[in-house]
Formats: sequence, C-alpha cells, structure tokens
Amino acid sequence: MEMLKLTGIPNPENCIKKYPYELSGGMQQRVMIAMALACEPRVLIADEPTTALDVTIQEQILHLIHGLNEKLGMSVLFITHDMGAVSQLCHSIKVMYLGQVVESAETEKLFAGPLHPYTKGLLACIPHLNVERGRSLPVIDGTVPSLSKIPEGCHFCTRCKSVGERCEKMQPPLIEAAPGHFVKCWKYVDSGRQGEEVRL
Repeated sequence: MEMLKLTGIPNPENCIKKYPYELSGGMQQRVMIAMALACEPRVLIADEPTTALDVTIQEQILHLIHGLNEKLGMSVLFITHDMGAVSQLCHSIKVMYLGQVVESAETEKLFAGPLHPYTKGLLACIPHLNVERGRSLPVIDGTVPSLSKIPEGCHFCTRCKSVGERCEKMQPPLIEAAPGHFVKCWKYVDSGRQGEEVRL
C-alpha cells in the first residue's frame, strides 16, 4: 500500500482490490513499479516501461521513474528503443546491437556526437516537429540478421553504408575514441585515436 502511494496511484486502498483488467495501462505500469519497489532494490531494471502507452502516460511514467530514482537513491537500468526517453532520463548510454555494446558515453556527449553508424541511424530516426508534412522519416537500411546467421565480422556490417572488407571478416575492438566515449568500429581504430581495447 505504501508503494502504491509512492507511485502516485490515487485511492490506493480501492486500487489494491482491483483486477489488472480493471486498471488502465498507465495504472498497471504504476502497480508494476510499486511491486518492484516493495523489495527496496538498489537497482530497478525498467525494460521498455513505456511500450504501448499513449504519449501523455509515457511522460507520466518517465517522470515517476526519474522522481523515484532521486527520492530513493536507487540506480535505474532503463532498456528502450525510445531515444527521446533516453535523453530525458539517462546519465549515460550503452547502445547495443545483436547483443554487443557498440557505443558507450555520457548521454550529452553521445547525442552531441554519435560515432557508431547504428547510433547515428537511431538518432536520425527520432521525429522532429520542424520536419515538413508528408516527408518520410529516415530509416536504417536492411534488417537485423537472424541469430543463427550473425556476421563473423562487425555485427552491423550488413546494414552499414561505410562497410569495408575487413568489417565483414573481423570484429572491431571496443576502443576509447575520445575521453569517456567508447565505440566498436574499424573507422575509429584506423583513425589513430584509439586507446586500448576495453570491456564494458
């Protein structure tokens, strides 16, 4: 009951007696967050917490998670494809493709200067208000390979516009291309800006 109050559910005494189908999508998300908080976790794993919610409810849930993060002092591992939500909520970002971290940096640094082609593609797909009506949104070419046919080289090589022969045959190391900014791409290994390979 305390956790339901903490997540901002009105009239929690009545809510706790209801079945899930009697609650809206946003209320169901708040109940799930309350259930997770009941264990007093040091880390809250939020896996696509705003999926299938309308924009207004999404904003409320993001605001709730951010508030709980600050109030309870817990870390939040926020897993999502919504880069707009990431920009509002996260201090640092790890971009993953086919199970590998391909880029890692503080949020502000990554949005200001993405390095990996996949990250650039994700950010280009974010809708903007100043886009002219009727114009198509950018897309990342190709499709994600089947897990049984992952390329032996760079996992993103089948969709990358800058792919080279080495990309198709050898995995690039994850290197520090700039202070605190890590990327897994041969382009930056070749540029001479690389540090030692790191594991994140």
